[in-house]
Amino acid sequence: MSTREPVKANMRGWVVTALLALFMVINFMDKAILGIVAVPLMQELNIDPAQFGMIASSFFLFFSVSAIGFGFMANRVSSKIVLALLAGIWGLSQLPLAFFASVPLLYFSRILLGIGEGPAYPLALHSCYTWFADDRRNVPSSMIFQGVTAGLLISGPVLTYIMINHSWHAAFLLLGVASMVWMVLWMLFGGDGQVKNSDKGAGAAGDRVPYWVLLTDRSFLANMLLYWTSYWIFSVMFTWIPAYMSKVLGYSAQETGWMFMVFTGVNIPLVFIGSWLSQRMLKRGVASVYARGWLSCVFVLLGGVCILSSLYMVENPTARVLLLALGCNLPQLTFVLSSAIVAEISFDSQRSAAMSISSALATTGGLVAPALIGHLISNSSTLSTGYEQGFMVSAVLAICVSLVGVMFINPEASRRRMQARTIASTAGSTSGSMSVAMREPS
Repeated sequence: MSTREPVKANMRGWVVTALLALFMVINFMDKAILGIVAVPLMQELNIDPAQFGMIASSFFLFFSVSAIGFGFMANRVSSKIVLALLAGIWGLSQLPLAFFASVPLLYFSRILLGIGEGPAYPLALHSCYTWFADDRRNVPSSMIFQGVTAGLLISGPVLTYIMINHSWHAAFLLLGVASMVWMVLWMLFGGDGQVKNSDKGAGAAGDRVPYWVLLTDRSFLANMLLYWTSYWIFSVMFTWIPAYMSKVLGYSAQETGWMFMVFTGVNIPLVFIGSWLSQRMLKRGVASVYARGWLSCVFVLLGGVCILSSLYMVENPTARVLLLALGCNLPQLTFVLSSAIVAEISFDSQRSAAMSISSALATTGGLVAPALIGHLISNSSTLSTGYEQGFMVSAVLAICVSLVGVMFINPEASRRRMQARTIASTAGSTSGSMSVAMREPS
């Protein structure tokens, strides 16, 4: 193999990573749009907060099921095909709202969008991991996750501008067209690499363990629970924070758009620094239990503390927004490191399904959180009380789950258990075959 071939492969990997980051930009603008257009949409369709919360939660109705189904599909089908299919579903779900408006159509659109977006993030990372070795995955993974941040970052001013100067329908049109354009670009320039976990992962590429062994592993479960809590907080952020800024803190629609941009922009340095720090620790020989597991837990713990501080330590609206921004964005490091932990303990032949199952279980937090907070808002004596109760629940979850993660997440130990299980199964199969052969007549 010529020296040019690895260089070309490496460059192609970064091109694919850039496309996957753009994929996540569109993905999370799709998620954010409902919160951004919430006020005029609720007024036009005469929707109360409880019903709006149910519409927001309907996005997650088949989100997890879809993530698992497409995850198993991606074990056998190229991500070039699977990701293009997902982008097509996004476009089809958004475009009808550019022309019509009704509560049933909103439910249909969000449910279909959830089906298309449920597998998106784990499969984007799965595709990325085929281009980079285990100890080089954190930074490209964080780039893909920064697509999440960029999507939320620009969705505030861009979608608010379109909503104010045209209509909220036009904002859905923009996102529908963007999904279709990305699908074409991906078919032209996307694809899978050839990097395997080899000795850095749970075992050889062809090895497997029963899925129940993987899914009941304590590192997998604690890691997924940490991810679940982070997704709970994240879904609260993109569903209710814009309305909270507008209705409780008193910002105008345009101010809310820019404030939400700043709010989500806090994520960029936090997640990039956390990802870089984790990768640097790994390269210096620090065990993954600390470089990935404990680091994730620390960020989630600090997030919970910041949310509580915003409720009880400050009264100034700007200071409250700043603390909420830290509280909602610090846990998002988990979105990068949680997937890396699952990939570390999984076999190559099962990685896509394992990551998708973890994501599917974790994102059920997004099914519960928006509806619960909508219920709290509708049944509280004041709007601010309802929001604060929802934020307090989120903070307590973050603090408690981070402590659970410190106790149980240990990727190296889990990897050894997977390898031992495979060796034991192989030895048992070999022994059984030899016994049969010895009993057979010559």
